[in-house]
Amino acid sequence: MKKVIYFISEDWVFLNHRLELAKKIQNKGYEITLITNVTHYKKTIEKKKIKVIPLKIERGSLNLRKSIKTVYRLIKIFKKIKPNIVHNFGLRQIVQGNIAAKISGVRKIFNSIIGLGSVFVSGNILIKTFITNLLRATLFFKNSNVLVQNKDDYYFFKKKIWIREKNLFINTTSGINLKKYNISKEPKGKITFLFASRIIKDKGIKELIEASRKLNKTFKNFQIFIAGKIDSQNPSSVSYDKIKSWDALNYIKYLGHVNNMNELYKKIHVAILPSYREGLPKGLLEASASGKPIITTNVPGCRDVVINNKNGIVVNPKDIEELYLAMKKMINNKNLRIKMGKEGRNFIKKKFLIGNTAKNLVELYKNC
Repeated sequence: MKKVIYFISEDWVFLNHRLELAKKIQNKGYEITLITNVTHYKKTIEKKKIKVIPLKIERGSLNLRKSIKTVYRLIKIFKKIKPNIVHNFGLRQIVQGNIAAKISGVRKIFNSIIGLGSVFVSGNILIKTFITNLLRATLFFKNSNVLVQNKDDYYFFKKKIWIREKNLFINTTSGINLKKYNISKEPKGKITFLFASRIIKDKGIKELIEASRKLNKTFKNFQIFIAGKIDSQNPSSVSYDKIKSWDALNYIKYLGHVNNMNELYKKIHVAILPSYREGLPKGLLEASASGKPIITTNVPGCRDVVINNKNGIVVNPKDIEELYLAMKKMINNKNLRIKMGKEGRNFIKKKFLIGNTAKNLVELYKNC
């Protein structure tokens, strides 16, 4: 049985975003080991016959000494397990995992770009240049393959990071199991918008709050659910006090982390994510699979999951007025919401089924 190591930042990230894929890969005859920062989900993951190796990962730090220490620990793990494949998820893991895998003699390395993150959204030229050069230095190995989730990132890595076409693929590693999501009747009561994401500025949360303030001046029949973790290690983080001040508004409800998202989708009318940039927003994929229309922005990743005015509405990033008008349109038109929701589920069937995602990934594992 071939051995694959997944190197991911947090155990809850794996559980929420990669477990379904990992199970499909297992069924194809691969033994999977997960290296990750363990919070509360080690036993839950191990029940799925996936070995978990805890590794403390400080996401908010670029400390060179700590990074070298992490690489050293990875080398020890790789040499002990002797994996056929190492698959890194996220920019920090890609840099550290590539170096360790190369030193350890791992034959195949895969690197999933799950979003370019706050670094490339912030506009800080010095940091962008540093990260760009770091990626060039660690991704030039012939046995290192890069998997991106959208066309924008494909061209970025081809033109800016100089990745060879034979080592660069659009493979989402994100997919939906439609059996888990069903179209349900719209709930009664206030029109409910769901913002489901980490609570950071780069997700457009501040623009959403401002648009909702304007909406509340003329409409009282709506509410916004905010579901997600507070990401204090992210440079774009929002403080708990700020979130509580929003929660005090009578039309906003902060839910925190939600384990059963499927049940939550049944209680909402529209999914909304006015993000500045994404890899591929899983929350919007899940909402579409549940037959919910979406409002999102015309940015990489987000525009890949919506056809404007078909399964949702696309607005320009950071444009509060456009966001307000899109929300107003959804509130006023039930038939439009239902029609877009049905189109969204059909869109998922055509492009984002987890079975197809796993099949494509296994082909890459075999042929690269």
